[in-house]
Amino acid sequence: MDVDIETPKAAEPQKQALELPWLEKYRPTLIKDIVGNVEAVARLQVIAEEGNMPNIILAGPPGTGKTTSILCMANQLLGPNFREAVLELNASDDRQVTLDGYC
Repeated sequence: MDVDIETPKAAEPQKQALELPWLEKYRPTLIKDIVGNVEAVARLQVIAEEGNMPNIILAGPPGTGKTTSILCMANQLLGPNFREAVLELNASDDRQVTLDGYC
């Protein structure tokens, strides 16, 4: 009797999709999809259209869209494989940072 057995590898992508947090699943991927500070979004759109990405620091309270905005811009500048070229640093990763002459 022949029995088809599903291998665990075939089931993995579906499991990963189910475990993806809601925030990541529905996060905007293009700057035009961002709802919020119109002036800031317009500036990011200009940078993405011109293709000239300067050094940039975004500051603000948690949950205001800083990470999402930068990920959208990186997606537009670098394409769908942008995560391979982006290094995300967050101040909360290391609270022991000191600046000489300031701290």
